[in-house]
Amino acid sequence: MVEALILALSFVLNTTLPLLVVRYDLKRLPEAQLARAWPEASFLSAVFAFGPLSLPVHFGKTRRSWGGLGLGLVWCAIALLAEALIVAGLSEILGVS
Repeated sequence: MVEALILALSFVLNTTLPLLVVRYDLKRLPEAQLARAWPEASFLSAVFAFGPLSLPVHFGKTRRSWGGLGLGLVWCAIALLAEALIVAGLSEILGVS
């Protein structure tokens, strides 16, 4: 039962972390970059389907530069690391190997 809880948490984090990163980024974008962002339905579909892997695409698409792609890769790594640390910490607390 505990393993199912950890798996469910992993699925939730896999969607929630990239969603929060992109929402935060969208609030800070200038109008020209915001115009290149995904429409809401496409954005949610990409986040739910690809999780953190959608971040490099979002940042590359809105910035249209290698720097934007690099920023997306950094955020992808941060989201994956955060998810791994949270799941590993919960597994340790609950005594799951």
